[in-house]
Amino acid sequence: MSRRHSKRPGRNSRSKSSSSRKSPSPKQTALQRSVQKLFEDKPDISFRTRDIIMEYARSSAEEKEIRRIINALHSQGLIKRVKGKRFQQIVDETPRAIGRLELTESGAGFVRVPNSHNDIFVSPSKTMGARHGDRVEVAISGQGRFRNPSGRVIKIVERDDTPVVGRFIALPGRGGLVYPDNPRVPGPIQILEAGRRGAKHDDRVQVIVDPHIRTSQGRVVRIFGHIDDTASRFAALLAEAKFPEKFSARALAEADESSLEISDSELATRTDFRELMVFTIDPASAKDFDDAISLKRMADGSYELGVHIADVSWYVAEGGKLDLEARERGTSVYSSHGTSPMLPHSLSSDKCSLVEGEDRRTMSVIMTITPDGEVKNSQPCRSLIRSARRLTYAQAQQLINDGVKKWGEKLPALRKNSIATHVYHLKTLTAVMRRKRFHDGGLNLELPEYEVASDENGDLTILKKEVLESNQLVEECMLAANRSVTEFVNRSRDSNPRVFVYRVHDRPDVERLEALVAQLDSLNVDWPFSRGNLENLRSKQLNDWIESLSEHPLVEILRYLVLRAMAKAAYQTDNIGHYGLGFINYTHFTSPIRRYPDLMVHRILNATLERNTEYGPNIREHLQRVCEVASERERAAQDVERKSLKIRQAEYFARHVGVEFSGLIVGAIPRGLFVEVDGTGAQGMILAEDLGNVYFDRDMMAFVEITGNALYRPGMRMEVRVLSADVDLARFELEPA
Repeated sequence: MSRRHSKRPGRNSRSKSSSSRKSPSPKQTALQRSVQKLFEDKPDISFRTRDIIMEYARSSAEEKEIRRIINALHSQGLIKRVKGKRFQQIVDETPRAIGRLELTESGAGFVRVPNSHNDIFVSPSKTMGARHGDRVEVAISGQGRFRNPSGRVIKIVERDDTPVVGRFIALPGRGGLVYPDNPRVPGPIQILEAGRRGAKHDDRVQVIVDPHIRTSQGRVVRIFGHIDDTASRFAALLAEAKFPEKFSARALAEADESSLEISDSELATRTDFRELMVFTIDPASAKDFDDAISLKRMADGSYELGVHIADVSWYVAEGGKLDLEARERGTSVYSSHGTSPMLPHSLSSDKCSLVEGEDRRTMSVIMTITPDGEVKNSQPCRSLIRSARRLTYAQAQQLINDGVKKWGEKLPALRKNSIATHVYHLKTLTAVMRRKRFHDGGLNLELPEYEVASDENGDLTILKKEVLESNQLVEECMLAANRSVTEFVNRSRDSNPRVFVYRVHDRPDVERLEALVAQLDSLNVDWPFSRGNLENLRSKQLNDWIESLSEHPLVEILRYLVLRAMAKAAYQTDNIGHYGLGFINYTHFTSPIRRYPDLMVHRILNATLERNTEYGPNIREHLQRVCEVASERERAAQDVERKSLKIRQAEYFARHVGVEFSGLIVGAIPRGLFVEVDGTGAQGMILAEDLGNVYFDRDMMAFVEITGNALYRPGMRMEVRVLSADVDLARFELEPA
């Protein structure tokens, strides 16, 4: 497949229309600065020229200079003439905003402003040479595409330092060209022979682009390896997302210094749960086990559910080098190409990992839960466990299936040393908890997930990940623990106020819901709620409606559209609740090996248990900044994971060019159709020109054949043929079969 890097002439040169005023020359004299500052500091006051001369002129030459300065400021549109010979500062009342510019392949872009639901559309002629990822200031001028406000870039606040990664194409004796993997980065980038740094043809490389040259020119700063090498591709993905590959020697030394030995004095500060039946349930491929479960049946029929989490805070000292590098990463990265841990393997896969048969330090939450699934009370504590059994999800599911055959709906006695009875009781309890959560307002927007498997011959297969009851069992236990920890810390605030790290999910923006309703109209799907009261739409209403459509042929598309209308979850110190889960209080506590916010929560929880004065209101601002970094790193990791999967899917379809598949139309834009190929989760594009003699109907969001004999709209099925695939750009094209 040929590369389709858009030609964007003039994107690196300043647009003449980007500003109606010229900024004063940076080489100002002291007199110029004084006169301009006078107007800027007193914008409501008008001045006579002779008054300014009397204030600042010390000679006839300076008097002439002041008159020249005033005339220049007037001609530049910075001051205006009022009341005859008086001048006054012009106040620009155009609303402005600062955010990150995200360019599309067409050269247009959107400025994403922090804490705002409305991205600002910027046309290609109004980017002022800003590049993808730059932090820019925009003047907002009106409404643009997709109901977004529109504007123009008036200042590049900060150049983006995201690495440019791509394929190197050698030109004998003339260096070469680098075609960026990111289609939003203009290319190709010219590399002179002197800047080649030994790169070979078809190497994947990282380049630095010279910002002072209008044509894209740069130099190679890193060579990852051949484009077909999986490890080098993963290293490139990490570099592009700014995830460090290695830990510093000092951080590794800090990880190695910690000991697994537990002294008698330390044991006295922990609750000993080693006599309980504690076990882990994880994927078969898991290397780190940061959560374990225990269960007791009480005399009144209620349960004592224990969730035990690796005590990472004991091993990672706050403010140390290891802590700072974990904070910089923010999260572990799991992708189709590899894994990058947040903590060194000596901790993540050994000392902190709750491996079977070994004593491990933990933070536990013991919850009393009624047979109806209600958490009556909970108590966190620092603890010690010894995992009795390491189960995979498949093994736990087999125990559940065997239990259904053996016991049915009649619960067996919960025997202390029987893993089978523990799993079966947990299956029954968590099923009730799950039903209660959705009944109380939780959203069920689970979509199928896929993975690409490779056999010993290198042949690829795309598999749909199976969601088992055992997956849901663990999920409900973790949700309950996260919620209970939040409520415990909040209850403790009266005696010792402190800040906390919440996992929040805001209500959906009204404009996003309006766009959702418009999409539903185009699909002929009824929206049963008031269109004039979208801001008060409750999550329970939304979930009940989605459940009512469970047999609808478009249910997966509908879930996807609803999910797109939702806000993104994030970390912050102000609690606004979690709309998607229907929880007023929520945090992330259960994965400190792989998520930095969980580690922060552990530290705050320990301070709460010890009733000390740490994490008081005086550090709110600092903690909020850490939360913002963690939220950004989470999104970056998700982008790596998505792109990695799309690359592998493109590899699969590159081996199936010309093969026919069945698919579902999931989207339509004037450029063409998006079709999801059955059983793969992969979406390819059919260009409008390949659909025949059609036109795009914006009301229906569909393509209509001129004769009216054919219609292509989301929700319709069609047979497709793989036309081409571009592994570097992680996409493939289809055509009607």
